[in-house]
Amino acid sequence: MAIHVVGLGIDPDTLPELHEQIITTADVLVGGKRQLAAFADLDAETIPITSPLSNVFNAIEASYNARKEVVVIADGDPLFYGIGDSIIKKFGSENVVIHPNTATIQAIAARAKVSWQDMRMLSLHGRNDYPPLYTALMQCDHVAVLTDDTNIPAVIAQKLLDRGLTWFNIGIFEDMGTDNEKITNCTLDEASCRSFSRLNAVLIKRTGHPEQPLRVGIPDTQFATERKLITKRPVRAASLSMLELEPRNIMWDIGAGSGSVSIEAAHLLSKGAIYSVERKSERVDLIRKNRARFGALNVDILHGDAQTCIEGLPTPDRIFIGGGLGSDNALLASLCERLQQHGLIVVNCTLLSSLETAKNHFKSCGWEYDVTMIQASVSSPLAGDIRLDSMNPIFIISARKPVPEKQSD
Repeated sequence: MAIHVVGLGIDPDTLPELHEQIITTADVLVGGKRQLAAFADLDAETIPITSPLSNVFNAIEASYNARKEVVVIADGDPLFYGIGDSIIKKFGSENVVIHPNTATIQAIAARAKVSWQDMRMLSLHGRNDYPPLYTALMQCDHVAVLTDDTNIPAVIAQKLLDRGLTWFNIGIFEDMGTDNEKITNCTLDEASCRSFSRLNAVLIKRTGHPEQPLRVGIPDTQFATERKLITKRPVRAASLSMLELEPRNIMWDIGAGSGSVSIEAAHLLSKGAIYSVERKSERVDLIRKNRARFGALNVDILHGDAQTCIEGLPTPDRIFIGGGLGSDNALLASLCERLQQHGLIVVNCTLLSSLETAKNHFKSCGWEYDVTMIQASVSSPLAGDIRLDSMNPIFIISARKPVPEKQSD
């Protein structure tokens, strides 16, 4: 005997015969209130899916152990952001049979005439995890999103507008599979101030591209800057190399300035996120402008004192300090404490006093560190030829947080 998990597709009234037979012969029917209401005429015990899920699983287990035929019903396909995976993990794959049906995403693709193997698909249902949406929009032309009562189309549209996104439109698919089904295609501006049916999903569709392509090695002149104050391209390249960024890393950029390091890191962190912290309001405006210019949507911008801003941030795998270290190691100590074990911190120093502060702190922590001096020169025209103008030397100090040794018994 197995627990059957049946997908209802987008319309429970058009179930395949096998699916309908499994549901109608169940001793115990498990599902959300809306799903159970569609089969209210059946003579079966019901277990509503509510929080906490552990109580639901306990009730399922009791019925299963009593040799009752347990059937779980779910929207769409139970293995696409559905309960199917949780049921398998709880009761074992050998005790579960999945009966798939048309997922909401498949129906959206069909109605939008889009090949769904080319779509990125994700869910904000019961989540407040927006970075995957931002990175998906950086890479894909079509992104389908499952919503909930909090992450409604207007909220999603506004979050994208807040990041300067103007090169996507949005389609809202309401009450799919019912007589009230409706599809609305509009701009993000329009969607941000409209209401839609509670039962909806969205398809965000590319209509253009950012002003400049996002990449590593962006010319300094393409960034919006304050009096050309920026981490210059050669130093930026070396610093990013020493950060050893991996796609899913969380990175903090402290003293972000114009955000040039954050912007290029956004290209490398294809499944991660960057948090840029800057104290000066005019520089925060520059980071926002550069984020929109290059479409670096996975860059979060925080305005304020670094010690205060980092309090609520997720634990970083990488930290870059481009400015504001000074001769006081209080900030550096806080950053090192928050850094993930085996994580990397990279500090750019112009002043020898800042370099000494960083070195002394890493020594006191027992961390190994490396120092690299970058003194690049760039060409400028002279007498029909070129000459090389030297940049100020920059000291780059990098250190990795050690993993504590296990205590022997």
